[in-house]
Amino acid sequence: MEAVEVINLTKHYETVKAVDDISFRVEKGSICGILGPNGSGKTTTIKSICNLIIPDKGDIKICGKDNKKSTNRISAVFEGTRNLYWRLTPRENLRYFAGIRGLGGKRLEKDIDMILDRFNLTDKRDVMVNNLSRGMQQKVAIAMTLICNTDVILLDEPTLGLDVQSHSDIKNILMDITSDLDKTILLSTHDMNLVQDICDYVVVLNKGKIVAKDNMENLLNMFKTMTYEIVLAESLSEENRNLLMRLDYGFYFINNGSKIEIDILDFQDIYKIIEELKNINILIKEIKQKDINFERVYLSLTDGKVS
Repeated sequence: MEAVEVINLTKHYETVKAVDDISFRVEKGSICGILGPNGSGKTTTIKSICNLIIPDKGDIKICGKDNKKSTNRISAVFEGTRNLYWRLTPRENLRYFAGIRGLGGKRLEKDIDMILDRFNLTDKRDVMVNNLSRGMQQKVAIAMTLICNTDVILLDEPTLGLDVQSHSDIKNILMDITSDLDKTILLSTHDMNLVQDICDYVVVLNKGKIVAKDNMENLLNMFKTMTYEIVLAESLSEENRNLLMRLDYGFYFINNGSKIEIDILDFQDIYKIIEELKNINILIKEIKQKDINFERVYLSLTDGKVS
């Protein structure tokens, strides 16, 4: 069963066509990444799904019903922690947002305790949110979507600004939500490592159109090449970068130009590239082959635009 279905969605802003007749489906119990650089139509699509923007044309269904009649089946956490009341505790926040949905009583209090325990927030349940770490605040925000018990959860940049441990905690929580609770997650993020780690399906938008929609394995295989990392003896000068950019290879400059990454289809090309570097007196310390990652796939789909 499809948890979300977007059919021929179109939205104009004056002379700009923000979303141009796009369609996609998200299966129940999956995590779907909705990705795209600024101006791609991603935000318009997300807000249309949440019924915050009325499209010019098209239909959106949540669990088979029109999204205008299904607002009780979707909850959202937008970028940052603006969904929370900072002078309330985690317990009070969950109780408040549940109350907006008409939930209450003894059963609610049991659900709040259960969810706080799932997020390892039991010992912080009575601490004001503004005294919690950024990672804990984000956990409370996601917990808020669970107390509302909606079928679909939309998360906008859930790991933005988090430390390594908090990032790992959120990643594991999101996977648990879909596997244990059968929720469907729509994920909007620029964190391509997170997308590769947890998304079952990905929709990539660029300039108002869908440029890719497929499962993660197929997208990675579609762009499967031999990726090489070339470690240099010293960082490239601006002049040498410009010289390399004129060559017919897609160079990626890493670590301020101390490394170069290159995708090639023919192994013989690596020898040509080494010769080109030698011709402009660039010394090589090491060459190693790397696996393709989703960030490189995303850059290829969006003309190299990250945000």
